[in-house]
Amino acid sequence: MTRDDSQRPDTPEGPEQGRETVEDMTAMLNASAVYRHLNMRVLNAAGGRSRVRLTVAEDHKNLYGTVHGGMLATLLDSACGVAQATRLREGEALVTLDLNINYLRPVRSGPLIAEGEVVHRGQRTGVAQASVRDEAGRLVARGSCTHFVRRNDETGSGGS
Repeated sequence: MTRDDSQRPDTPEGPEQGRETVEDMTAMLNASAVYRHLNMRVLNAAGGRSRVRLTVAEDHKNLYGTVHGGMLATLLDSACGVAQATRLREGEALVTLDLNINYLRPVRSGPLIAEGEVVHRGQRTGVAQASVRDEAGRLVARGSCTHFVRRNDETGSGGS
């Protein structure tokens, strides 16, 4: 039996959620307490890619007056997760297993934009990468996430 390559789960070009489902997910994330609290917003998500904005606030800064690394990690994790979520099939959810980030320059202000993309989507895991840029377009952080893909009928608590 021949399988259409566009439906192969181990490629970034594999199955994508329907447009309404991605729009629903984006609306739910943007309305969520954590996104509102952190001043984050999904700008777009489709085709294994995402753009997520963080509007920097004083509460995001460390004692040195720069954006705390945990905020950058949260933004990067969100961009990776949203990109990967566009590749979920019905009845699937994902949780972050691993987050790797490289901090490249300090940030004091701005909006920050993270762009995520799916690198790999297998049956049970996926990998996505993201870059975070400041309002001048300078790269401030880069990293990747490994996600566990679970079926909603499986029990257990999830992460991000």
